[in-house]
Amino acid sequence: MSPSRSAAVGALLLGATFVTGCASESHAADVETQTIRLIIPDGNLRPLGTSCAGAGPYRFAHQEAPFAIEDGNGNEVARGVLPAGTSEKIMDVDFGAVKRQPTMCVMLLKVDAVRKPDEYLMVIDGRAALPIKKSDNVGIAGEVVVS
Repeated sequence: MSPSRSAAVGALLLGATFVTGCASESHAADVETQTIRLIIPDGNLRPLGTSCAGAGPYRFAHQEAPFAIEDGNGNEVARGVLPAGTSEKIMDVDFGAVKRQPTMCVMLLKVDAVRKPDEYLMVIDGRAALPIKKSDNVGIAGEVVVS
């Protein structure tokens, strides 16, 4: 990595890394782990609360798929692999006692030191960059909706 790129990455991330489960050994005192919620609105029929990955046209969004986080200039500031997701209701409809219903797959990514996630973009497996938007949910720093 070039010295100028190292300085840019260091300035943005304070030398920390983006991970999905393990933390860097050296963190600045003010660095905190944040959660990014990746939403895959595939509408696949599955039981609620089960392990999932993107279905149909979203099959590229699956556990172990590579992703990168980029700044607004397209510079990669972090990378990792997606974790397994969990199925959640995609619509507020009572389907009664059915075992399977339309769902979305949601993956929670742990982020070290990305102070304002909504200033970054997420790229999954080399596809078009998706904006990370600020979340109003407690404990979730930002959200990405796969489209």
